[in-house]
Parts: sequence; C-alpha cells; structure tokens
Amino acid sequence: MTTRRLRAYIYLLLVAGIWGAAGPIIKFTLQAIDPLPFLAYRFTIAAVFSTIFFLVKIQKGKKFNKIRANLPLSLLYGFLAVPFALGILFVGLDKSTILDFTLISVIGPLIVTAGGAFFYHDHITHKERVGISIVLIGVILSTFFPFLYNQSDLKLTGNFLLLLYLFADGGSILLAKYLVQKKIKSANLTNLAFIVGVLIIVPLAILSYGGNNLVNSIVNLPFIYHLGVWYMALVSGSLAYFLYVRAAKSIEVSEAVLFNYLQPLFSVPLAVFWLKESLTITFVISVAIIAFGLVIAEHKKKNLKLKANS
Repeated sequence: MTTRRLRAYIYLLLVAGIWGAAGPIIKFTLQAIDPLPFLAYRFTIAAVFSTIFFLVKIQKGKKFNKIRANLPLSLLYGFLAVPFALGILFVGLDKSTILDFTLISVIGPLIVTAGGAFFYHDHITHKERVGISIVLIGVILSTFFPFLYNQSDLKLTGNFLLLLYLFADGGSILLAKYLVQKKIKSANLTNLAFIVGVLIIVPLAILSYGGNNLVNSIVNLPFIYHLGVWYMALVSGSLAYFLYVRAAKSIEVSEAVLFNYLQPLFSVPLAVFWLKESLTITFVISVAIIAFGLVIAEHKKKNLKLKANS
C-alpha cells in the first residue's frame, strides 16, 4: 500500500466519524432552531472562513485559473453539495429519525457506484447488481414503512427527502471527482461551495423569516445549540469536505464511498443512547436485508483484491 493511499484511508476514516456524528448533532440542534435559520447560520460561519481563505490566496498572487476554466461546473458542484443537498438533508432529518436515515443512507455509496460505472466506466459485476437490488429492497422497506403501517405522513415525507438528499450528494461526489481530475485543488472547491451556499440560503432565510426574526432566532439560541451549528459549519463542513475531496483524488470513487458504511458505527449509538430513539423490528429486518445485499455486492471486489495481491 502506497503512502498516498494510506493517507486517503486515514482521511476517509476521519470523515466517517465526523459525518457519522453529524446526523445526531443536526437532529439535536433542530430541537431549538428551524432548518432554514440553522443552514443560514451554518453557511455564514463557513463562508466567512472561506472568504478569508480566498483573500489570503489572492494576496499571495493565486489566480485560480483552473476554477475559472471550469467555473460553471465548479458552481454546479457548490450548489449540489451545499445548499441543495444539505438543505434537503436538514428538512428531512427534522421530519424523520436518525435510525431511519442510517438505513436509507446505505444507498448513497451504491448511487455513487452506479454513477461511477456510467460516467467513469467502472465495471459492475453480476453479483454487485444482485447485491444492490437486495439493498434497495431493504432501503425501500425502511423508507416507506410509515406508509405501509399508517404511521406519520410527516415521517414518510422526511424519509423521502433523505432519499432525495442521497441522490444530490452522490451527484456532487461524482462531479467533485471530475473537477479534481481537472487539477482543481480540493480546498478551493470546498471553500467555493460554501460561498455558493451562503449566497443562496441567506437570502431565502431573510425572505422567509424577515431579517430581524432571523437574527433573533440565532442570537437567542442557547449555547449548547450554538456548538452544534459550529460543529456542522467547521468540522462536518469545511474540514470533512476538504478531507473527502482530497482523499477521492487518490483512490477510486467506488472505493472511497465504501467508508460511508462506517458512519452507522457512530450514528446509531448516538441515536439510541443520546437521542433516545428506539430500535424497531422493522429497523432490525431492514438491517438484515441490507447487510445481506452488501455482502453479495462487495464479495466480488474482495476476491479481486485478494487475487491482485497474491
């Protein structure tokens, strides 16, 4: 294993822990602030640091020629990754549970795998197709369980939004891989995304809540919830996005997203012991179905790696 690949694995392991804790932290913080003000506050913090980042670079004579040459796609990445995907995620989590999100999010790497096959010509084996199909059954069961058992329509809506978030996030990951291959530095791409986010979300928040109400909702937020926003802005936001894009530059897209499977190791304990969410029979059945599908989907990859190393 090369040093470059090992470094990518370490980055992705850190990202898995950061993003695994992010869902519970978002859910906890949404107890005190609505999704749109939360996003406006979060993106403003991140955008301030991103603006400073660019100003320092410009002062040093950086011209950002690669971003200029690929500006439409860079802006599209920023829109998909930050205001669009994260906006959907926050609204979805506000209406659903972390445990449901944990199950639904399993489809995220599979979306990226399928996208990698379509855009980057990655090969998908028959076993992978079968495994992905089984995983989809488990995800569908978890997503639409509230409808099947006449539970809250609000939760069904939340689950659907979480599913939509994964497609948007998968698209941003594939686009980031392309842009990084165009020699755009991951730090530049990440910071541009948060500036795009604040330029879209803050005006929407002001129009929806009014400037005074928006500021008051943030200023009067208890300190513990401020910590949640700052974690999302700087740790789960700027740091994690930078590490993820940096790691994706060194390894295959389909391999990088496998680290997303580690996120439940952090999110599920926090959901159960901190947020007091309950493990239902549907959750257990869905986990079993999804795990079975993942074993089938990833079995071929493991065999190929073992043969390559022998």
